[in-house]
Amino acid sequence: MIRYDLHLHSDRSDGEHPPDEVLRRCARGGLDVVAITDHDIVPAFEPGLRNVEGRDIRVIAALEASGVHDGAELHFLIYFPGPVPSDFALFSRRQVEARVERYDAAAGKLGLPLADESARSGQRALTRHHLARALIAAGRAKHIHDAFARFVGTGCGNVPPFTVTAGEVIDAARQSGGLVSWAHPGRDQVDRWLAQLVALGLQGVEGIRPSLTSRDRRVYRDAARRHGLFLTGGSDWHGWHDLDPGLFAVERDSIASFADLLAD
Repeated sequence: MIRYDLHLHSDRSDGEHPPDEVLRRCARGGLDVVAITDHDIVPAFEPGLRNVEGRDIRVIAALEASGVHDGAELHFLIYFPGPVPSDFALFSRRQVEARVERYDAAAGKLGLPLADESARSGQRALTRHHLARALIAAGRAKHIHDAFARFVGTGCGNVPPFTVTAGEVIDAARQSGGLVSWAHPGRDQVDRWLAQLVALGLQGVEGIRPSLTSRDRRVYRDAARRHGLFLTGGSDWHGWHDLDPGLFAVERDSIASFADLLAD
């Protein structure tokens, strides 16, 4: 049985651990195929088969890209059969730069230090999570949930919205040979926007996730079938308080159409 996790994060965006440590934990968890999908930033190393602590793991080149649709911030998992092409790497770099500008605008409003050099040089992609941790360090918030509720959540008005649209993200990925899956959509969002996103070029839906019931999974599977989409699945692991990778895994049979495309 081949065990996949197609949605993991490292400290190159809002995860706790460096990419190498993420892979070590994946190996210990018995995973076979993994994708470190940091926000808007290309992977730290080349894709392919890697031997990690005596276990062969296939690493897929991937990231989680952000775009706006109908006034909402949506996330898309972009997967590549090989290395990330240079044209999409450039698109990603611009997204990371926009994240620095977004962070600085929010930090200025909130009286926090501006982005550090590692983010400005493109080594890290800054997120709301980084703002939340800065608020905690400054004594302005008690914990992450408090920071999001009062300062950096989508309804607080302190963090500027993304300017890139969902359509632009999907088009850039498709033009570069990427496979695009909608990350962790809510059921109401699927009802509202799935057909529109399919018209923009969306190819898949992340419908296998730890928080979903079997009934939820059927809803996503049926929606994917109606629209001719593939399914993807992953833990959305960040490492802060999560259980180790491998306790949740996706079997190949559940994502066969995606796995076949990835292998082409």
